[in-house]
Amino acid sequence: MKLAVFFFLFSSIAFSQANLDSVLTAFQKDKSLANSSISFLAIDLSDDSVVGSIKDSLSLPPASTVKLFSTATAIELLGPSYTPKTKIYTNSTFSKDSILQGSLYIKGSADISLGSQYFNAEDSLSQFLWNWAEVIYQKGIRKITGDIIGDGSAFGYNGVPDGWAYDDIGNYYGAFPAGLSIFDNWIRYYFQVPAPKLKPVLLKTFPVIPNLTLKNQLIALNGVGDNSIIYGGPYNYDRVIRGSLSANSPVFIVKGSMPDPEVQFLQVFKEILQLRGIQVDGQTISCRLPNDKISLPIDYAKLQLVLEHTGKSVKEIAYWTNMKSINVFAETLNAWIGYEKIGEGTTENGVKVMEDHWASRINTIGMHLTDGSGLSRSNSVSAKNYCSLLKYMYLSKNREVFKATLPVAGVSGTLSSFCKGQCAEGKIYAKSGTMRRIKSYAGYVETGSGKKIAFALIVNNYACSNNAIMKKMEVIMNALYLQ
Repeated sequence: MKLAVFFFLFSSIAFSQANLDSVLTAFQKDKSLANSSISFLAIDLSDDSVVGSIKDSLSLPPASTVKLFSTATAIELLGPSYTPKTKIYTNSTFSKDSILQGSLYIKGSADISLGSQYFNAEDSLSQFLWNWAEVIYQKGIRKITGDIIGDGSAFGYNGVPDGWAYDDIGNYYGAFPAGLSIFDNWIRYYFQVPAPKLKPVLLKTFPVIPNLTLKNQLIALNGVGDNSIIYGGPYNYDRVIRGSLSANSPVFIVKGSMPDPEVQFLQVFKEILQLRGIQVDGQTISCRLPNDKISLPIDYAKLQLVLEHTGKSVKEIAYWTNMKSINVFAETLNAWIGYEKIGEGTTENGVKVMEDHWASRINTIGMHLTDGSGLSRSNSVSAKNYCSLLKYMYLSKNREVFKATLPVAGVSGTLSSFCKGQCAEGKIYAKSGTMRRIKSYAGYVETGSGKKIAFALIVNNYACSNNAIMKKMEVIMNALYLQ
């Protein structure tokens, strides 16, 4: 009896390994992948043994799986409970006649949760500003003679990271991080879409952005969903939108990147102050723009603190970063890393800290990072780099925090349709990455036999649709689950 059980178990293991080997062989021989670059590695986390591999040291642009590095680094270096703090100061004292004879200074901390749709209901995105206005109102202030000054200078004003494509940066996924952020740094364009072949009509934007011009080259077509692309760079208020939207839609919302989040933040705040009954005589002034009223850096020790707002934590931002693959969240985590460890939260500083941190802890041979989100095609990572990171985080005290940020196959986030109804459903915890001719997955597999596997699969330049390459990758994931 014991011999029979042993033979059955041995045969099952041998079959599962043979099945994975045959799946990987077939994957490499697939005609649509004939000219593709592939990097794959799967390791058993109990002993680091290789479960399967294809050119595992080949470094490739991986798209959004780069977010695994930015989230892991923020969790490890800053801690899951780290929170940014936005502070408002004044250069005057509060007078008894309800007049503030001075200005308000808003010191930004790159808090991307301010007015974010991921932490607020759609009808209360501005509530935090109303709360701030109420604090000022309750201090007895009814008039501010000076200006509303925004200072996000500690995070630089470089706009988008290097390597971002021009046809990306006008869209919502091309929003860049800022010292003062608001509404996810997105614009919502509201269109009324008529019958097919006619031009959609722009009804409004949220928020209202003075000086914004949108050249509308859209067309209405049947059943296309949102097939639009917005063109326009950082700090540039000229936008062009091309492509198509679903015909006969009374209201169709298209999301784009905000030209200048700091300026927009100040404009919305001033409007809300005045709506609350606080007159503002001065202007809104961004530290990005030359102004003789501001000398940088501002000496906040000489100013009076009015209020302090605590934002969402690394744990909370990292969750949405990986779960919904939000580029501006990933870039903000990267900015926090640079700010806390170097003193200026630029993309370059965050990436430097990230690469230096992992260089002494994991295999980073051949790894080159340009941003924190993966939108840059200048990023280059191998499957071996990913598995080394995943093994490190598996042993980290922050393992559960990190794992909780990962979508689950067939269940949640960007993996909700991946392996749906298949044997690996609910057993894969991973980050996906998708760009034009790039598809990647990296994460963990809990196999049917109880093994814990770390894996990474990156494919570039495939000659099939994104949906088709996903289906081919599902076969590999199911074979991993059967190990």
